[in-house]
Amino acid sequence: MTAWDEVVGAVLLGTRRRPVDLTGLPDGVRRLAETRDEPAEQALVAAAAFTGYRRAGWQALAGVRPEEPAAADGRALLPSAARERLVRLESAHRPELLEEWLHAVASRGLRIPPEQLPALADAARARVSLRAPLAEVAGALGTWLGQRNPEWAFLVATDAGDADAWQFGNSAQRQAWLARTLRTDPGLARETLESTWRTEPADLRATFLTLLGEHLTDADEPFLEAALGDRAAGVREIALRLFGRFPRSAFGERMAARLRACVTVRTRALRADVLEFSPPEPDEAMPRDGIRVPPGPGQGTARLRALIASAPLRFWAAFGTPGELAGMLVEGPPLHAVRESWATAALRQHDEGWAQALVEAEPGGRATAALIGVLSPDQQAATVAKLARSLPIESLTRLILDLPRPWPVPLGQVLLDWVAAQPDHRLVAHAAALVAKAVPPECLGHPLAEVPPPGEAVPWLRAVAETLTFRREMHEELS
Repeated sequence: MTAWDEVVGAVLLGTRRRPVDLTGLPDGVRRLAETRDEPAEQALVAAAAFTGYRRAGWQALAGVRPEEPAAADGRALLPSAARERLVRLESAHRPELLEEWLHAVASRGLRIPPEQLPALADAARARVSLRAPLAEVAGALGTWLGQRNPEWAFLVATDAGDADAWQFGNSAQRQAWLARTLRTDPGLARETLESTWRTEPADLRATFLTLLGEHLTDADEPFLEAALGDRAAGVREIALRLFGRFPRSAFGERMAARLRACVTVRTRALRADVLEFSPPEPDEAMPRDGIRVPPGPGQGTARLRALIASAPLRFWAAFGTPGELAGMLVEGPPLHAVRESWATAALRQHDEGWAQALVEAEPGGRATAALIGVLSPDQQAATVAKLARSLPIESLTRLILDLPRPWPVPLGQVLLDWVAAQPDHRLVAHAAALVAKAVPPECLGHPLAEVPPPGEAVPWLRAVAETLTFRREMHEELS
């Protein structure tokens, strides 16, 4: 028990029940208390004097050095209108617009007022997508703050030449180091990644493999082969997806060889041909190729789907064109299972011909939105414009919500034209809100951005116009 506890106990319980012990008090406090004869007075004087002692009775610390200031930042400060916009963004709780604003600030090489950084850092703690653009905008001051507050560590910039960042940095710093080194010194990045690969946690292996996928070369094929046998399903899935970038890989040839024994075309007189599938036989090598099917009913179909999704799409040239095959009848597995597997292959291999054929064969399919993302910008716009004329409003709004972003300018223009032509409808309002937030900045001059006078538009259409106008002004202020 401390001397302070002794004094407090004596005062609370009374000195008759608990005499005050003055021996543990600081010398000055004890001498002052001993000037009183009554125990109760001694206790009260000791408490009063000790309270002051605890508040102000400390000697000044010696040898204290002030913190080194953050490195100078030579970038220009935001224009005054943009600084006011930042205050509005923070109070409006619109993180998607704040993220866009931060990217725009970073692209123009501007910096934000230092006093705004703490609030933005707290916002980025709760929304991961804000962290990278905020770290870029924050610059040296962000690094200074992140080094002193562990909760803002994502602001700490990582030098691509700093080898310690990989060995001792946190997760965000190691990711930043790998991403930068893959651009500046690919050989060092790959050598370093391979040296620690087996000891990395599964989530980091998946993240690092995704980063590597942005810089793939033919030399990475053996590394992907090893990743196919990874113990984590997420890592295996990423490796399977990345093999789509290698049209002539040994993995693709193995998949085609297995699939060749499962596919035939049955020709019928005066009737459409039929694509016949038989389930592949179990193969002990398939788990090493990333194909692991749990035991139970439907194993054969699951293995077949995995083979179709993994085989090079040029395999099917012997059976017909993408358009012919997508429209064929199927025997064996369900038709939707075959089409979904083709869709997976088209997405992995970024094959526009197959993507277009599958969208036309099943416009309302589950993979339609993702397949549209494979098409060229002009073809995306043309395809969505065509679907807007044929799909029910329920299917079309679901498609718009699922379209991969960022959208190209032609697609953004088509979607704004579609919104402007729609009647008042709950589903349209839902899709229109996303369109207003997601169209590229080049589309913000659309006539829909003119805010109508009060009472002359339904509420959701007015909200769309206000969002578009807000975004347009936001970018103009940074120009």
